[in-house]
Amino acid sequence: MFLISLPNVKTSEGLMLLFSMKTQLQRLWLISGILLFFFCQEKPLFAQQGDTYAHDPSTIQHDGKNYWIFSTGQGIKIDVSSDLNVWKTAKQTVFAKDSFPSWIKEYVPGFKGHFWAPDCIFMNKKYYLYYSCSTFGSSQSVIGLATNPSLNPESPDYKWTDEGMVVSSGERKDMNAIDPGLLKDTQGKIYLTYGSFFGGIGAVELDSVSGKIKSRQVIQKVAGGRESDWEASCMIQEGRYYYLFVNNGLCCKGVNSTYYIVAGRSENPTGPFLDKSGKDLNAGGGTVLLRTEGKYIGPGHVGLLREKNRKIVSIHFYDAEDEGKSKFEFIKIGFKNNWPYLKR
Repeated sequence: MFLISLPNVKTSEGLMLLFSMKTQLQRLWLISGILLFFFCQEKPLFAQQGDTYAHDPSTIQHDGKNYWIFSTGQGIKIDVSSDLNVWKTAKQTVFAKDSFPSWIKEYVPGFKGHFWAPDCIFMNKKYYLYYSCSTFGSSQSVIGLATNPSLNPESPDYKWTDEGMVVSSGERKDMNAIDPGLLKDTQGKIYLTYGSFFGGIGAVELDSVSGKIKSRQVIQKVAGGRESDWEASCMIQEGRYYYLFVNNGLCCKGVNSTYYIVAGRSENPTGPFLDKSGKDLNAGGGTVLLRTEGKYIGPGHVGLLREKNRKIVSIHFYDAEDEGKSKFEFIKIGFKNNWPYLKR
């Protein structure tokens, strides 16, 4: 304790003044602490505004001017932003209403133009857009491909070209041909992962020109199987490892969705992928990375954008504060001891 000399002030008045000064200092410390707490909180990677309603968002594409996301919807929904913050739904879809390649019905007779879970990759000066066609609860499915030299509908080069079928499925034991995920690795090789329930998750190398399965390549099962709840796969490469992100649980039930994200790693893009404990994802392994948190119900469908020395992960979630509607958001990814973590 220390004393303050207060000349010409009575003892009682001095004590009151000292008490008042102490109270003011306590208030200042409290206010400073509150401000420090708020300033030190993790800020969202981006505060998305506008139309962020989407399900199964693709990997973000940046054409040098705008950012683009494709997602599940009639004709394939497209969202665009100039800054990753403010988003709007594009006027056009990939396929016009009630107009889609006729060959699709050869594989999925009940298909009515509602495309699922597209993913996109840029190579050979074109955007390769992979999409799913199926019906709920069925393994009679197909993944197709469309290409476009531009994503800007005002460009004279803008035109989606149908490139046909990439892979199909029909039997319950098959890897269900939906939920494509694309990776271009550091050697320039292109890999497709896909699958949902039924026969599990498959991985295969693609031809880097045609975008179709490379000649003499065999699709490898890398996770799930036996009709268990594995889907929405995404493979990324970091250092010497390939990381496979997959969703477990159930989607599409609003606030009752039970989706969560798990991962495994391998030094080979076609596996085996093991979790932190060394358990193969084919045997039910999977290190949990992200579950429901607060209003963010059932996170899933990982996509990764790398640019300007930063990594941006896109996912969707069901908003508990907005009637369980599906929206996309961007979160952070990091690596510790060669294992990924996801963080808002």
